[in-house]
Amino acid sequence: MSEERLITRNRTGRGAHSIPWLFVLAVVLLGMVFFVPTPYYVTRPGSAIELAPMIDVEGGKKDESGAFMLTTVRMGEANLAWYLYAHLSPDAELMKKELVVGSGESNEDFTKRELAVMDNSQKIAEAVAFRLAGYDVKIENQGVWVMGTIEGMPAKNVLQIGDVIVAVDGRPTREAKDLLHYLSTKKAGDQVEVTLIRDGREEKRKLALAPLPDSKTPGLGIRPDNKQEIIVPKRVSITAQGIGGPSAGLMMTLEIYDQLNKEIDLTRGYKIAGTGTISPDGSVGRIGGINHKVVAADQAGADIFFAPDDAEGPVSNYQEALATAKRIGSRMRVVPVKTVDDALAFLKAQKPKGS
Repeated sequence: MSEERLITRNRTGRGAHSIPWLFVLAVVLLGMVFFVPTPYYVTRPGSAIELAPMIDVEGGKKDESGAFMLTTVRMGEANLAWYLYAHLSPDAELMKKELVVGSGESNEDFTKRELAVMDNSQKIAEAVAFRLAGYDVKIENQGVWVMGTIEGMPAKNVLQIGDVIVAVDGRPTREAKDLLHYLSTKKAGDQVEVTLIRDGREEKRKLALAPLPDSKTPGLGIRPDNKQEIIVPKRVSITAQGIGGPSAGLMMTLEIYDQLNKEIDLTRGYKIAGTGTISPDGSVGRIGGINHKVVAADQAGADIFFAPDDAEGPVSNYQEALATAKRIGSRMRVVPVKTVDDALAFLKAQKPKGS
């Protein structure tokens, strides 16, 4: 009996010593899964959000019996856990970091850029909607919007995302082409004085030009866009905190136009989701992650989904959306649109839901 008790004690002793090591190993492995980064971002379905509570047009009327909804994609840096999940789930996708953020660009820079692009998209949506409703709209170019800076170039750590370049060496730069034309007359090493607007204040910076990557052309090393002032005759308030990117342009245009047009309810009682950029001429452009947006819209019970019928890739956004809707067994009607007029024509041809 004593021998048996001794063996039992020895076994228990070995187990007692091994448990802490197993626990430490488990903690280390868990830490690796959730905290070790990968060179990828993971995207997955976000949500479908009703626009009427987010948008208020002065003197407008919110008479929708249905709803217009913007759709979102959730995106974040992929740790090992998300990396594995993305390989197992058809509704998650991995994207290389360099396709999301530029070289040397921080997550904060990326967020600033996405919010700036969203702000610009809102303004264009206002312009298109008001013009469709018969109002005069004034659009003025204000300067060159800095949407990013290139690692190793003069603008890095000097200019910031959201800066607006209004002049170089005293010469106005109302559009990106004005800036590029002037810099083309210079050579690498030349110093220029950049006048910019940052947080509402005018500032000046001196920069020496350098050859742009994969080019002999001298430049500052920015990703430019045109900053425009869009003036509409009525106040429009849009509350979209935390939502970035240009892809809500089409749906915001439809909501603003519907509030301006008091004679009809464009929704006809349907829940209408969709996506697509909007240009000043009303054309609808391609966006990324449309498969995730279709899933989000379906989960929100949307009846209709507008998808850009673009020709920018081998497969259009519309074809991608149609394939995803079929894969998940959605009963949504996926509708191709090239312009906002296509969306309006489709809606006006619909009978009220339930009739």
